[in-house]
Amino acid sequence: MKTILIALFFLQATFSFAETIADVKFNKGYDNIAVSKSSDLVLKLNLQKGVPYQVLVLQQGIDIMLILADETNPKIQEMDSPNGRFGFEILEFVPKETKLFTLTVRKFEEETNADKGVISFYIKKFTPKEIALKKQTEKELAIENTKNVLTLDIDHFWEAFDKLKICKNHWDSVMCIQNLYLDKATDGLKDFIRVRNFSAEGFVNTLTKLPKYYASVRPFTYESKKSEPLIQEVFDKLKDIYGNFKPFKVCFAIGIHNTGGTVSDRFILLGTEMITACKYVDFSELGDNWKPSDTQKEPNIPLSIRGIVAHECIHTQQKSKLSPNAVVCNQLNSCIHEGAANFIGELLTGTTNYSAVNEYGDSHENMLWDEFKSTLCSGNASNWLYNGNTVKDRPADLGYYIGYRISQAYYTNASDKRQAIIDIIDMDDPLTFLQKSGYDQQKKN
Repeated sequence: MKTILIALFFLQATFSFAETIADVKFNKGYDNIAVSKSSDLVLKLNLQKGVPYQVLVLQQGIDIMLILADETNPKIQEMDSPNGRFGFEILEFVPKETKLFTLTVRKFEEETNADKGVISFYIKKFTPKEIALKKQTEKELAIENTKNVLTLDIDHFWEAFDKLKICKNHWDSVMCIQNLYLDKATDGLKDFIRVRNFSAEGFVNTLTKLPKYYASVRPFTYESKKSEPLIQEVFDKLKDIYGNFKPFKVCFAIGIHNTGGTVSDRFILLGTEMITACKYVDFSELGDNWKPSDTQKEPNIPLSIRGIVAHECIHTQQKSKLSPNAVVCNQLNSCIHEGAANFIGELLTGTTNYSAVNEYGDSHENMLWDEFKSTLCSGNASNWLYNGNTVKDRPADLGYYIGYRISQAYYTNASDKRQAIIDIIDMDDPLTFLQKSGYDQQKKN
């Protein structure tokens, strides 16, 4: 028995460091295969003409690239996503003829990369039925992508969510999310995937941790579709008050509970599972800090979304770079950007989604400003923004309030209100903007 165990261990170790896997099975997961800088891993694939194949290689501590080749072409495709040492490399291919191909998994040569690591992989061979569904989805997406407000990703997510119930193992679940949700992404979700580095693995891990949360938030995510006319009102008002308006779109998608809203260069991207969560959602897997107060009003999700979009749409218009003459002042700059989005968003809608932050800020304004000013140009704003997991004894994100009050002071003191709106949105010199707002002088008085 001891000899057999030693032989099995040797066989497993040999496979883990093997340079070639000659008979790769499709629609089957291969886990925890070692990769190092000393040798490539070569997969030999017998591919059929006209059949789509999808290769997913999960990087687990090492950054790799994929190189697809045949006997006549040493590089048919090469794939290296900018996701570092973790996450998926995905390669898709439809052969023009039936023959043997090789897929090389090669360590990416970079000083910051690990010398060795582990990868797992799965190669999907699509069935005729799946190919037909892909073509149908392409037609649906062509229509959806022409819209200003995209919501189809919500339906695709819950379709995948329902199919998870019949998945037999982890790879089944990963491929379910990949093929039924991420592969069917609208243009907006494609941006979301890139901006937030979403992966099927990340979704499966999150859904495993938060099944009650996602199941309970589901009916409220559909409510977001009712907000489309309200979003159009925000578009129209912003065009009217801001002469430098640049068109953009809105995408409602389901994320991994780490982003309520962000932007790309063409979309407002909304994590619908977060922005529609209300007191009727099961927060037990997240803890008490996430649960809304039972005393809050009945949720009006479309109106709440209108406020979120009004805030985020200002981010689509703001400048990402400072003026060449500006002094770098990161903390102030970041907080003015967020506060300006709140202030202009309030002008657009007449309401705010930040009442708790504003109420606390109004009661402690002088103290907050003195504290903020003492670290005015800190390299980051982590003590003032996006600090819900670390802040204690007061509301998170009070930098929104500081930036709001500076923007409000600038607007109040301006004789030309229309120009003031342009100045606030186009702000690219935070220290000069603060000085012109008169806010600090106002606090001294």
